[in-house]
Amino acid sequence: MAAADAPVPSAPERESTTRDRVSGTRTDPLRALLRDPAVARAVGMLMATIPGPARVAVQALTSAAEAAGVSAVDLAHAMTAGPGGTEGAPVPAPVERALRHAVQAVREAAPTPGAGRWPRLLPSREEAEQALARFFDARVRLSAVPGDDEARRSVEDTLFTLCVLMAQPSAYAAVRDAVQYVDS
Repeated sequence: MAAADAPVPSAPERESTTRDRVSGTRTDPLRALLRDPAVARAVGMLMATIPGPARVAVQALTSAAEAAGVSAVDLAHAMTAGPGGTEGAPVPAPVERALRHAVQAVREAAPTPGAGRWPRLLPSREEAEQALARFFDARVRLSAVPGDDEARRSVEDTLFTLCVLMAQPSAYAAVRDAVQYVDS
């Protein structure tokens, strides 16, 4: 099939996927963006700050980058290059302000925790403790090798388990609730 005869993707398909240059397969732009270790760390920082899922954190990162007039990758590198980092320079004030506004906008748009929720059943403390231990082990493995896809999947799987066990929609809230539940 000639290049001119190739099917043209619909608008939603163009927005939700991109072509991987090496393999030619379609990939999720979120996964493509998170391949950069600095972006993955920055998204993790935002997930803890907001708190919210990775997609929301990426939206905050990209909207802050647009408002500051820099790329999301450059913003992520600026966020993760602390005093011990390779660059060592503080984040410029306009960039920091744009990031602060983006985080605040996401926090204000988030629903109030517990509003309209039904009473929930909690897992046994032993099961919650085991799930937390698996999460912390997976997180240590991912910290040792940030680019390891298997370690990333392990963290995602353990976070999903904690979200289900603790009936929380965000990883931050699930880990927080599980730690409080186990410690109580």
